[in-house]
Formats: sequence, structure tokens, C-alpha cells
Amino acid sequence: MGSYSKAEHEVLKSQVAIDGPVASGKTAVGRAVSRDLKWKFLDTGIMYRAATRIILDLGISPENNSKIIEVVRETSIELDDSPHSERIFIDGIDKTDTLRTPEIDRTVSTISKIPAVRKELVNQQRSIADRGPIVMVGRDIGSVVLPAADVRLYLDASVEVRAERRYRERAGTENKLSLEQIKMDLENRDRIDRERDDSPLKIHDFYIVIETSSMTLREVVSYITDLCKSKI
Repeated sequence: MGSYSKAEHEVLKSQVAIDGPVASGKTAVGRAVSRDLKWKFLDTGIMYRAATRIILDLGISPENNSKIIEVVRETSIELDDSPHSERIFIDGIDKTDTLRTPEIDRTVSTISKIPAVRKELVNQQRSIADRGPIVMVGRDIGSVVLPAADVRLYLDASVEVRAERRYRERAGTENKLSLEQIKMDLENRDRIDRERDDSPLKIHDFYIVIETSSMTLREVVSYITDLCKSKI
């Protein structure tokens, strides 16, 4: 680090944590903010989706915790470290395009609530954050993964708005579900995330809460980017 000035060194350690329920806009917002700031971006949810993909492909029951923990510990889940790349590799194979399916949507919260799985992936997430300035999104980034982050945000929106967003996102794909099915899936995932024993989804007092239901993506991104520049 000797080649960096003190100010540059501080930027290298900078972290922005964005939490919130599924389909609240975290990924789109976090990605855009990271590009505005020219920082690394990590959607931690994709790592839990990768773990879920492994379990489903092996035909392991989502209730078989001991086997799930064993498999996750023995499997390599790696992110492409190229600038702005979000490709994810499972045992060296790019599985990015297989991680956003209704089956994974319905199962990922069950896998991610297993404490040993969360511990394994949290360690990996912290290791990634140590490599340079980062915008990281998930469910417990500000509370557990990066509690010392410079900016800790919570994005929220009504379940109706979130269901509509997810419906539009899946339109034209083979994974399309009805709007009502998506809303029911979101409500179920919200319940699982709120009620899990380990790192439940919760709006802590330290968060800056942003209600995005009536905001455009650019409005949210501009607000957060300006906030980050004022604090870092």
C-alpha cells in the first residue's frame, strides 16, 4: 500500500452496504451506483443462488441440512474478478445464466437460512470486500457482513410494486410466472427471511431507509451516489 496516498488508501477501503427485501431494486441500484463510483459490485444473493443451484442439481432435499452444508463447503463458488463482471462459476463452470429460475426463487431462502451456509458465504463476501472499494447488496450486509461500511442503506417497496417489477423482469422468458404467483412467492420469501434465526431481515436503526415504490431507478441511484460522495 506504500504507493497510495492516505486519501487514496481510505477510498480503497470504502464500502457501501445496501440491504432490503427481494425485488426491492437492490441489484439494479447497487450495480448502477458502483458504475457511477467506478467501484466493484457484488450481489451476495447470487452466491446463495449458486449454492441452491448445486443442491437442486444434485437432487438433495432442501431439508437435509447436514448434506447441504457438506456440499457447500466442498464446492468452489467463484466470481469473475474482471471490472463490472458479474459472472459466477461453480467448480470452474460458468453457471450465471442458470441462477434465476422460479425453482431457485422458491428454494433459495430455505438454503440461505442455514447458519453454516451463511457463515461460509459471509467469509467469502468479506474476502471480496477486502480487495478494494465495493458496493455490496443483500439482506444482512450492513448488519452482519460489513457492519463498519461507510454507508448502510435499506431499500424498501410494497410487495405489489416488487411483484410487478419481478413480473416485468421475467417477461418474455421461459421462466415467466403469473403476477399473482410472483406476489405469493415474494410474500413467502419475506416471511422466511424475517423469521430465520440467523441474521433475519430487519430494518435496524442505523440504516438510511429509502422507500423506492414511487421513485425511478435513476432517482434512487442519484440520491445514493450523491450521499456516498458526501460521506466518503
